[in-house]
Amino acid sequence: MLALLACAALCLPGAASAADESGVPLGPLIAKPSISVELVYDSNVYRQQQAPQADLGLQAIPRIGLVFPGESFRWELNAHYRFFTYFNVAGRNHDDLRDLANFGISTSFDLGRQAKVGFWIAPRFYNRRGARGADIQPEQGSDLAYELGVVLPLELRFRPTQAFQIGVDAHWQYTRAFHPIFDPNPTVLGQPHDVGGGVSLDWRFFPRSHFLIDADVGHVFQGPASPVRSDTPVENTYWRALVGMKGDITRKLSMMGLIGYGNVYLGQSLRAKNLSGIEGLIGQAEIALRPITTQRLALGFRRDFSFRYYAYHITDTQAYFKYKGLIASRLQIQADVTYIYRDLEGNDGGDDGIPRTEHQLSAGAQVDVFIADWFAVLAGYRFSMVNPSSTNQGEYIDNRVNIGLRLGFM
Repeated sequence: MLALLACAALCLPGAASAADESGVPLGPLIAKPSISVELVYDSNVYRQQQAPQADLGLQAIPRIGLVFPGESFRWELNAHYRFFTYFNVAGRNHDDLRDLANFGISTSFDLGRQAKVGFWIAPRFYNRRGARGADIQPEQGSDLAYELGVVLPLELRFRPTQAFQIGVDAHWQYTRAFHPIFDPNPTVLGQPHDVGGGVSLDWRFFPRSHFLIDADVGHVFQGPASPVRSDTPVENTYWRALVGMKGDITRKLSMMGLIGYGNVYLGQSLRAKNLSGIEGLIGQAEIALRPITTQRLALGFRRDFSFRYYAYHITDTQAYFKYKGLIASRLQIQADVTYIYRDLEGNDGGDDGIPRTEHQLSAGAQVDVFIADWFAVLAGYRFSMVNPSSTNQGEYIDNRVNIGLRLGFM
């Protein structure tokens, strides 16, 4: 629910309806084909602390989307494929970072959008490059791992009145981290199953003010890994509960605040610790300013925990600034700065530097120039670093520049 609230808060007013109108009409459906092609300069392709290697690469991402934009029933289907390769400048060979199996497909069904009872389901399937510098040593191949994932969230929505919405949700998420990509018998680094559910309440007590409650509980099952690692994550049970409000103070100023508590129980006598005490505090707060309809500035804070195949749990405490603006209907500017204090919890004694804490800073900006509704050119820059970490592992500094074009509808 935190992620859904954050996404909703960062959308410009009217963005969803405007997106529905762009595309190619196919009877009652709207098709949204597109392709983006970009040149990418990366100053640290392996995210290494010492002796970073730079290279110039090419990225191409074709996408296709279908939308049935009904008022009481909405259906979406989206699919994409990512091709990426480096040119191996300066005689360095980065062919191991070529991306040949990065794809995703998702669909969503939203029934009874204005009825007393509604139902929403959004299954998603993907295969993508895994996070670098996060699990085991690079020489063991972890930096080249892929993640195959299946996500299945669903929710029943009850609306006894126009001011109340009660949600009952459930989810299943499976992740399989493995390498190499085309090996019929690959090394499996981990394959957790996250199964859970919860309830939520949205009470609109003023026209633009909402009181929110959200709670969920779940269990993470761990599938077998090969070869078996001594520090492979184990099963755990978790829960969260949050309460807060969001709303517009004026037509130009809005605020959101949620505070809550969560816990992770590993259920075994391990050296890794559960969340407890003040470590279990979670929440999100944001203040946003819209000087005009097409400009939005947001300053926020968020704290939450998540699970990955290489750690028992990860707690992120982050502060961020974001800007998104559309100028003269043709020039769109996005910029952000984010600081994260991350606590990765795992069984002490492994060779991956976990448990550890780390400081991550990232900042970037992108400019899109819309030549036509279906054609845009873009340029962007992003800086990111992890420094320092408590174990001196996973540290890096990276600069990334991209220029390209996009054809089609998003």
